[in-house]
Amino acid sequence: MNSLSSFFESSFNTQQEQWEKSLLTELKLTEVGSKGTKKLISGKSWPTLSLEARNEVQLSSQEAWKKASTTYVHLDEEEVTRELAEDLKSGVRNFFFHLEALSSSKWKKIEECLSNFSSPEELEVFILGEGDYQSSRIKVISQFISGKEIHDQGGHSIQELALLSANLIKGLDSIRDTVYLGVYVDSHFFHNIAKIRAAKLLAHKILSEAGKKASIKVVALTSYQGWTLYERYSNMLRNETAVASAYIGGADHVQSAGYNSILELETDNHPEKEHVERSRRMGRNTTHVLALESMLGVVEDAAFGSYHLENLTQALCEDSWKLMQSLLSGESMESEVSKVREKRLEMVKTRKTIMSGMNDYPDVKEHLKLKLREPKFFRVARIFEELRIKMENIQQKPQVYVALFGEYGALNARLNFVKNYFELLGLTVQESGQSEFDLENFKKNLSTRTEDIIVLCALDDQYPNMAPIVSSLKSGHKFIAGKYEMTSFKNLFAGQNVYEILENLVAAFEGRRS
Repeated sequence: MNSLSSFFESSFNTQQEQWEKSLLTELKLTEVGSKGTKKLISGKSWPTLSLEARNEVQLSSQEAWKKASTTYVHLDEEEVTRELAEDLKSGVRNFFFHLEALSSSKWKKIEECLSNFSSPEELEVFILGEGDYQSSRIKVISQFISGKEIHDQGGHSIQELALLSANLIKGLDSIRDTVYLGVYVDSHFFHNIAKIRAAKLLAHKILSEAGKKASIKVVALTSYQGWTLYERYSNMLRNETAVASAYIGGADHVQSAGYNSILELETDNHPEKEHVERSRRMGRNTTHVLALESMLGVVEDAAFGSYHLENLTQALCEDSWKLMQSLLSGESMESEVSKVREKRLEMVKTRKTIMSGMNDYPDVKEHLKLKLREPKFFRVARIFEELRIKMENIQQKPQVYVALFGEYGALNARLNFVKNYFELLGLTVQESGQSEFDLENFKKNLSTRTEDIIVLCALDDQYPNMAPIVSSLKSGHKFIAGKYEMTSFKNLFAGQNVYEILENLVAAFEGRRS
């Protein structure tokens, strides 16, 4: 194309690329990405196959060593030198600092310690935030071309990549030798791989058409959208998935964050030293195990030739390219991003999306007594965490009792469902361990219960027989496991808005406290 502007207004694929894509779709799926396929198109390749392993994705052992990383959210000023020295000794060569960990005095110590390292040219220091920390003695990267604004508001990957592309185009005049792309990775393994590859392809295409010779470095940044305050050790698994997918996707630098990061970022509670140190160590060792011990850091291009990943990468590129054009023409994504955020919340509230420890499988014994700060970015678990913290702050917690009627074995699934439901608020659920078969005994037992919350649990065909004897039950909050409707009882069943039920319950007990 003759002009840069007309290029940006075009579709992602040129006619030549469209022809190559059509040819590839006619081949067997097992051949896509193979050397034979490349020969068939005379050395040309479909854009998603243009990531040459030798030039762009292959990691030498030295680069893999450099990729060991750690993330600082909290940093004690008197221990800066010791902690950095320990990380350097342990092989860390990429240091990620949240602004919360920094101050002018801390920065001077960091700069001094890292510049005294025997090979300071091996180190890269990444600043996460809007702070102005620079150095003439060590390599500091504080500016990324990314879709951070969209990501922090809860947007999806296409919106994030579109904003990244638009920002890259707007900043073409200021580009010098190296472009650092910030791409957020989460616990969606295959999606992360395609997302990183798509970001590279979009950037290569833009720079090539603009006549820029800058090298592209992808920095895989931790997405905290799916991280949790409760069940914080589960964040190690989320981080491991993100780091592994970033290595396989070909990221040049990979942030590895400790499981305690969210508590340090979003709560006013003084960080527990034991957790801060252990958290950072686990984050650091994640990169050691995956990059060095598991050898992900020295594989040429583990994702090359996967039809699923190539197809997903192509789809991300094409959709992001179209949306990028809208952004460049002055259109806003605000309403669309808002819809995506609300959809994410709806999926979590109805448990169509499961977050272990938050909207399912909670640890009822965990009590954190946290005081939350205003969030700087969107996290889907936050709404459930706020409810649980409110319940923890109620001085006299409500008691829950499940009244079982019928065959115990047949009711086991419903019983566990009910327990899980109220344990999301950290409440203890009591049940007798046996079930009643006689309605009179069942009624007598219910009349002695003093718990604040009573749940009837039986098979659906038993509820009509129970209705006459439970109608006079005096408990303030009454529930029934299933969809059978009974006067003054609220239903609990799979697929409903769990958050709404629990929110009303917490509000009721907060009102009683006041």
